[in-house]
Amino acid sequence: MSEAKLQEVVREIRAQLDGAHDLPPDTRRSLEALVQDLAAMADRPAGEAAPEGLQDRLADAVRRLEASHPTLSTTLGNVVDTLAFFGL
Repeated sequence: MSEAKLQEVVREIRAQLDGAHDLPPDTRRSLEALVQDLAAMADRPAGEAAPEGLQDRLADAVRRLEASHPTLSTTLGNVVDTLAFFGL
């Protein structure tokens, strides 16, 4: 994933988190940590591996948010798919 695309995704997730006022505090903290990891990936050299367990954490977040926050869940699902496509 290109740095620009990843930064765009990070901005989109942050905007959706800002608008998700009914997220439980522990879920919000977990998602904010994921966003921080994604933002850190944007600063890494191209082709460098994603942090250990990042895809699993993203997939878990998608499952937890599917019913309550479908737009955020879809955005995170797109990130998971893109990371997998690029082998990260």
